[in-house]
Amino acid sequence: MSDRSIISRSIDEFNTYLLRTAAYLLLGTPTNWSRFGWSSTENAQWQAFLTAWRPLYALYSDKKGGYTTGIRDQLLQIIEDCINLCNTNHLLLSIQATRNVTITDLQTFNLPTDEVTGETPHHITARIAPATDLVYPTLKPMGGGVVRCKCFTEAAQSGRAHKLEGFDIVEYRYEIIAQGAALPTDPSLTTLIGGHSSRASFLLPTGTNNGGKVLVIFFRWAHSKHPNLDGPWSVCAITTIL
Repeated sequence: MSDRSIISRSIDEFNTYLLRTAAYLLLGTPTNWSRFGWSSTENAQWQAFLTAWRPLYALYSDKKGGYTTGIRDQLLQIIEDCINLCNTNHLLLSIQATRNVTITDLQTFNLPTDEVTGETPHHITARIAPATDLVYPTLKPMGGGVVRCKCFTEAAQSGRAHKLEGFDIVEYRYEIIAQGAALPTDPSLTTLIGGHSSRASFLLPTGTNNGGKVLVIFFRWAHSKHPNLDGPWSVCAITTIL
C-alpha cells in the first residue's frame, strides 16, 4: 500500500488525519515520534503542517466568508507536502517497523493491522524490512593497504554488487590485527572502526603501513534515516592486506 493511498487527498478527510496523528505523535514517554524512530526535525515538520493547516481550513470551512480557490490550493499543497515527506523519509514504513508497535499506532496512521491483534507490542519488521537478511561480502586486496569490498544479498552472492532493496547504505565495522591474533567476534566492540558506504562496491583504505596484517570486517544493511530498520551484522569477513 502506497503512502498516497494511506493519506487521503480529500481536504476534510486529511483534516481528521492530520489532527489525529499530530496529537498522537506527542503522546507517551518516550513520545511516540521518538519511539517510531522519527527525528525531532521530522516531528517538527509534521507539527508545522498542522500549524499551517488550521487557519486555512477554518477559512475553507467558511463557504460564505473565507473560502477561495486559493485557500483550497494551499490546503492541497500541504497534503502534497505531507505525502512527499512520508515518501522521502519513509515515515510510515518506520512506524510499521517499530519493534513495539501496537494496533493503535497502526490504526492512527491508517496502516494495515492484519498481522497485529490487541495492544500487545508486536514485531512486524519481517514484513517491512527482512530482519534475517545478511550481507554476503567479498574482499579483494588491491595493494597499498586498500581493500575492495563488494556486498551482495544472500540470495545473489555474486554478480553485480547491489544493496538489499529498502536500504540505502552498507554499514561496516572493522579491525586490523596481526597474523595469528584472535579474531574479534562482536561487531559492537569499541576497538572496531566504523563506517558506511552508499555503494555496494567500494574501496576501503586501511593504511599503507598495514601490509601483511589481517583485515577483519563486519557488514550490515542499514537505513541512514531510520536505524531501527537496520539489518543484522554478518559474520566477520577476513583477508590479508597487501
